[in-house]
Amino acid sequence: MQIKIYSLFLLLCFGVVLSAQPSSLDDYLEAGLKNSPVLKDYQFQMSQNGIDSMRIKATFKPQVNLNSQFYYAPTIKGYGYDIAVTNGGTYSAQLSVSQPLIMRKSKQAQLEDLNIQNRYADNASKITQLDLKKAITSQYISAYNDLIAVQSAEEVSTLLNTEKALLRPLIERGIYPQTDFLNLRMAVEKQLLNQRQARRQYTTDLYSLNILCGLSDTSFSLLKAPSISLAPSFDLSHSVLLMQYHIDSLQFMNRRKIIDVGYLPKLSAFADAGLLTSNVPIAYKNFGAGIGLNFSMPIYDGHQRKFEYSKLQLAAEISHNYQIYYQSRYRQEIQQLENRLQSADELISDTQKQMELAQGLIDIYKAQLEKGIAKITDLVLAVNNYFSFKTSLQQMQMERLQIINELNYFK
Repeated sequence: MQIKIYSLFLLLCFGVVLSAQPSSLDDYLEAGLKNSPVLKDYQFQMSQNGIDSMRIKATFKPQVNLNSQFYYAPTIKGYGYDIAVTNGGTYSAQLSVSQPLIMRKSKQAQLEDLNIQNRYADNASKITQLDLKKAITSQYISAYNDLIAVQSAEEVSTLLNTEKALLRPLIERGIYPQTDFLNLRMAVEKQLLNQRQARRQYTTDLYSLNILCGLSDTSFSLLKAPSISLAPSFDLSHSVLLMQYHIDSLQFMNRRKIIDVGYLPKLSAFADAGLLTSNVPIAYKNFGAGIGLNFSMPIYDGHQRKFEYSKLQLAAEISHNYQIYYQSRYRQEIQQLENRLQSADELISDTQKQMELAQGLIDIYKAQLEKGIAKITDLVLAVNNYFSFKTSLQQMQMERLQIINELNYFK
């Protein structure tokens, strides 16, 4: 009677899980990507780069400024600034316009630098998405594995309770000793304990999954079986994990262009119009306008450009060495994971065959028990063996999904 009451209590508690709306792996992945502050940060960075791009374009457009100055230098009793230098003061109000000329290469280099920064941010965002998807998927598989353990414990309890009900009349008639009934009852209670432990672990892992996805919901939910397929193979050099080295090469080339731009001739045109005078009484005669050109070109700077080239070359070699190292490492890890996947498939196949044999043995013992020609302890042992194989199979299936999750991360 106590066991029935306890079983009913567990079913009522776990009924919260069963009555909740099931959630899929895709639901959690979508929530995790949506709530990630890191991904939002990268989006903001790319938006800022877009604003900087418009700012750079604006600097190459005509620059219009209004400048005014009131400067008075008095002489008192012969003391003060030399009047020949100061003219006694300067009074000006001018509208000036300047326009850089032959600056197309400089503009393109600066815009390309921002474009490369955008590519860095975009690639970093994709890597973050990969990391987040991998972590969420791994946690989801762990939580679902706990849920399977709960369901397996319930299945064992149901089977043993069914057999206990069938065998009770045989025990009451003395066909089986009371000790066998107690052994069966202990097996049932053990499964109830396993069920409680599995449910507790499921609750913990489910809560961790919610935190990882940025969800504040602490209610129970019944997870759906994860559907994870192995991504097709492709050229590793196209992986976002290695794309940053390709972007590095683009950046080095553009930095070289920026260095070269600094040694190009610079030409700009300017014009101004307004008032410029040192004599207020005749200021009306000093309204005017002017135009001009500014030109500059570096001749010699101690071979600084050569030194800048050398620094870029060293940075490029360092980046290339990292690229070679990580390409080799990723290939080794992919090969190891593929070997593990093959081994897991073989173990799953062998375990399924063992389960079929164990299930057949249970059916034989059940038939013999009804006739009173088998021991209850033999049935309990057969049931434990069957569910031991089943637990191993489920764990290997979840491990297989974890391996596929790891492989998909590199692809």
